[in-house]
Amino acid sequence: MKMKLLITDTISKRELVPLKKYFTIDIRLGLSKGKLANVISNYEGIITRGVTALPASIITNGKKLRVIGRVGLGVDTIDVQEASRRGIAVLNAPKSIAKSRASQALQLLRRVVKTKGKNSLKGRVLGIVGFGDVGKHVAYRAYKRLGMKVRVCEPYGEVPSFVTKVTYEELLQESDIVSMHVPFTYLTRSMVNHATLSLCKKGAYLLNCSRARVVEEDAVLKGIKEGILKAFGAIVYGGDQMSPRLKRHPSTVFFPHQIQKNTSPVRSQLTEVVAGIVQYLQGDVPENLVNPQVFRKKARGSYKLGFDAIIFDCDSTLSSIEGIVELARLVGKEKEVADLTRKVMEGILPFESVFEKRLEMIAPHRDHLDVVGRRYIDMLVEDAKGMIAALMHLGKSVYVVSGGYTQALLTLGSFLGIPSGNIYGNDLLFDDVGNYAGSIGGPLRRNWGKLQIIRRIPGRKLMVGDSITDLETKECVDLFVGYGGVARIAKVEQESLLYLYCQSLSPIVVIAAGVEGCLKLLPTRFRRYVGKGLDLLSHPKHVKTHTSLTKHLAEYKEVAYY
Repeated sequence: MKMKLLITDTISKRELVPLKKYFTIDIRLGLSKGKLANVISNYEGIITRGVTALPASIITNGKKLRVIGRVGLGVDTIDVQEASRRGIAVLNAPKSIAKSRASQALQLLRRVVKTKGKNSLKGRVLGIVGFGDVGKHVAYRAYKRLGMKVRVCEPYGEVPSFVTKVTYEELLQESDIVSMHVPFTYLTRSMVNHATLSLCKKGAYLLNCSRARVVEEDAVLKGIKEGILKAFGAIVYGGDQMSPRLKRHPSTVFFPHQIQKNTSPVRSQLTEVVAGIVQYLQGDVPENLVNPQVFRKKARGSYKLGFDAIIFDCDSTLSSIEGIVELARLVGKEKEVADLTRKVMEGILPFESVFEKRLEMIAPHRDHLDVVGRRYIDMLVEDAKGMIAALMHLGKSVYVVSGGYTQALLTLGSFLGIPSGNIYGNDLLFDDVGNYAGSIGGPLRRNWGKLQIIRRIPGRKLMVGDSITDLETKECVDLFVGYGGVARIAKVEQESLLYLYCQSLSPIVVIAAGVEGCLKLLPTRFRRYVGKGLDLLSHPKHVKTHTSLTKHLAEYKEVAYY
């Protein structure tokens, strides 16, 4: 029996054809909020163009809902958190709309800077905050067509060779023009404020191509008055509120968001949403899935070992310390911070609820992060350095994805030989003398954030970690290995197909390399990690192994008798 899909806004019927295999489609335009709340319980899916809002009260009534499609980019009219709590997938169309959004952003740039002639922007530095599909198009056109130098603040993804990847702090200090392209979430609210604007180059231009609340209006007005900003421009979306003071200021420019009609761009957006829904229903993770934590991969009878990308948590996994606790020790706040950290690791408290709280308690100095980086190295767990060297010898890609702080993680990564582009953490802001000035919104400061990063990593993926935020990635990797060599978390132990009780990470060499890779390591200096890993994997005192992995571990007999 087919599911039922509700269409509430005007869209092209032709692009809906692939969904007819799964759904009976009802088109009901102009439903009031009350009427929609009454009928939503009959449907497994709904597609809107943003005219129809889906607050928690309506989503709660959708007892059968499995998917919500948003034809467009912004999902602020949908309560994504409520959908996620109920296991409902939310999909949008980021790629299809990117070119038109980028075009408008560059029009705004020219108007704000008051360019004269084709080469008037050549050589100027454009700083782009948020390197999604829109940011990528803006960067390419600014570099290729306008001859600009491009800086990008994108801690969580790869960047092309023609741009320079920098921290948010460096971007503000180096850019002539700063352009915001981040989605609006509680993490990016007030991302531009008094503290961050004080870091800007004097006489800079600021463009807000995100939603209004990403930028604090009072900070902008003060920045213009004090000469930090020469001018400010923004794209105004429906529902955004701008104060009359800002609107009337002679150094500000505002463009209304261009709402597209039911033409080719809108059809391509619908096609992207439909393709994502089909992919999701077929058991794959679509790129345009806004809340990947709702995805559940199909159960497998067995698991093939040998992986392309090996991803590690840092704290209590690669290193036996918790970086935030080390920071707290430096300022005499160890006990309070350690208690909060333990509760986050066990899933008692959500990560986002304590992220900023701990930093405010500690107020770390920039130099403190270098101390933590060195402590990471001093307190590496058993066989960590040799294990990573063995994996790199085989050509494996090694990553660190951590809720810790980038500066300290880069120190550790450099020691271990992990490329800086493969290290993902949280960036902090400091003033001119190194005092803590705030943090930057991003996925790694909340639950399910690691999943957002890891799903972009290519190849067959193995994740190794100790805490609940690591376990949350399980559905988007090929195998999750729990690590209890430093801290043992009951839920992680219970839900991991493979769980290490031992301190040594040598079993990861065996699991990640596969039989063929292990045979390649035997004639090398890494032979000891293969032997030790096999020994530990064979003993229930050191490793808990699910039956689905037992068959594959038996294949290593060839290696054991080599």
